[in-house]
Amino acid sequence: MTLLYPCLALLLLAACVSQAPPEEERGQEQPETIPEEQEPAVEQPAEPEEEFVVSEEVYTKTFDEIEEFIGKLNEIIRSEDYDTWLTFLSEEYIDLTSDPAYLKEQSEQPLLKKSNITLNSMRDYFDHVVVPSRVQAQLDEIEFIDENQVRAYAMIKNTKALLYLLVRENDEWKIGVW
Repeated sequence: MTLLYPCLALLLLAACVSQAPPEEERGQEQPETIPEEQEPAVEQPAEPEEEFVVSEEVYTKTFDEIEEFIGKLNEIIRSEDYDTWLTFLSEEYIDLTSDPAYLKEQSEQPLLKKSNITLNSMRDYFDHVVVPSRVQAQLDEIEFIDENQVRAYAMIKNTKALLYLLVRENDEWKIGVW
């Protein structure tokens, strides 16, 4: 199965359009000073997904929870607190993004390659990708996949950009992969 990795740098918004499979196009180069962050996601089925519908009350409650989650996450990223950041990740996300093949692929992204940055560990990924690109993430919209899986979006220059794929584990939101 081929993996698609959406471009998600938020500080240089004019040059980057993220991918929310399958509707949006593959990420484009961002400004030179900010590396791309890519969230792993598996291919979507060829047939359109049936939309999971929730009440306005559930949407609002979940939006508020995720907005708080992202606010805490921004503080952790801003303070470059790697160990606490890890607690916000699902095991699947950690497994995938710490995989040497994934790190090698990310190292080939134009901005990292141009800066001669090679990602050798999850810590490198955090320092060179997450910190520069996610420090000011702002939630504008959520989309339910089901009751425990949500896509979190920001609006960037009138374009919906995928911030995170989130999964609820033990009543807590985590950055996930599905």
